[in-house]
Amino acid sequence: MSGEQHFILATAGHIDHGKSALVKALTGTDPDRLPEEKARGITIDLGFAHLKLSSPPPNPLSFLLGIVDVPGHEDFVKNMVAGVGSVDLALLVVAADDGWMPQTEEHLQILTYLGVTHAVVALTKIDLVQDEQIAIAAIREKLRETPFADAPIVATSVFDGRGLDSLK
Repeated sequence: MSGEQHFILATAGHIDHGKSALVKALTGTDPDRLPEEKARGITIDLGFAHLKLSSPPPNPLSFLLGIVDVPGHEDFVKNMVAGVGSVDLALLVVAADDGWMPQTEEHLQILTYLGVTHAVVALTKIDLVQDEQIAIAAIREKLRETPFADAPIVATSVFDGRGLDSLK
């Protein structure tokens, strides 16, 4: 046995909050592969990437994450549902400059309904706000009565790389 653990992670969140950009920054793989996605600047269909991580010594573990990047636009919610059907971990993405939005709420409800119990929140675009603590507190309040009430919230920026190592 290799000692490598395999997990499936799916993104979730509102359109334009940076799900695909975050996947690309973490993995080097652009999950938006369709010409229409490139032309429109939005995710339409499921995208895929992988990320290999290792924990630090003295007892290093190896993890291989298969990542499913889902669309955030309300017109493509069926594709989102197809991508999160049986995941081990959700990466709920909320942009610091926009905050909690309708598809954020809808995606949270879908994750809850499908029985996803583990999540990490990526607070993206942190470079666009003055006080990240206000944004974190607002997210924590939205998560209060959900299965993700204690989920870690990691402030990130794909623009300057802030928080990406912590998110990994």
